[in-house]
Formats: sequence, C-alpha cells, structure tokens
Amino acid sequence: MHSDLSKRIGFILFACLISTVIVQAQETKVDAPKQTFTGYPPSVYMHFFLACPGGKPCTQMEDFRVDPMPKGCCVLTVTNGDGGGTDEVNSYEVFLNGQRVFPTGKARNAQAAVKVLQDNILKVSLTGGPHSKVFILIAYDPREPK
Repeated sequence: MHSDLSKRIGFILFACLISTVIVQAQETKVDAPKQTFTGYPPSVYMHFFLACPGGKPCTQMEDFRVDPMPKGCCVLTVTNGDGGGTDEVNSYEVFLNGQRVFPTGKARNAQAAVKVLQDNILKVSLTGGPHSKVFILIAYDPREPK
C-alpha cells in the first residue's frame, strides 16, 4: 500500500513539474531565428490534393491570398504521388485564376511559370485510385528579377 501511495505522489509531482515547464515555455518570448539561405526559393503556396474515392474524376478548388505581392513570381510545380512512382493519380489538370496551367496529364513532375495575384483560385481536377494524390507548390522564381 505504501509503494502505491509513493507512486501516486511521484506521478502528481511529475505532472506538476511538466505543467510548470509548459507554462514557463509559453510565457517565454523567443525571438524569431535569423533566416538563412536554404537553396530553395520561398514558397507562396503548397497543398496536397487527394483523388476522390472510387477512381471517379473530381475537381477541387482552393482560394489563397498572397501578401505582400511578389515581383515577377512564380513557378507552379506539380508532383504526382510521392514523386518516386507511388500513389500517383491517373491524370490531373491544373488551373490558376481560370487559366489552364497544365492540360490533362500524368507526368510525375511538371513545372510552369505562372502569374500570382493577391487573391487566387487554384482548381485541380484528378482521377486516381485510393491514396493517389498530387502535391502543388507555388514558389518565387529565383531567375526572376526581384
């Protein structure tokens, strides 16, 4: 009985200690770390789009906002599946702000220059099996003058 009581007290003390650490961590203001060059252009937008169940074609739309507006901008990249041949959709079609970026295709990776507005609508039409997906990345084009 004594060891059971010791375990309970030990657990309560441990829980109090963890709670105190969490509260102190939340109250501590941490300055943002200095940004360093990573070799990758900064992204404007990124999102996975999953194919609809049953292998039927479906269209998905997503609105996104870019603030502040980049100069020149941007490159839209589609990665079909995981980029290595797994979970690929049978076909995809991509539109940005009503403009067709990629016609119906199934390439593993595709890129196109696009013009991004402050308010944007991305439309993706997919056909694929279970777990199939595409990843859309819109990033600043490092070749464009800033």
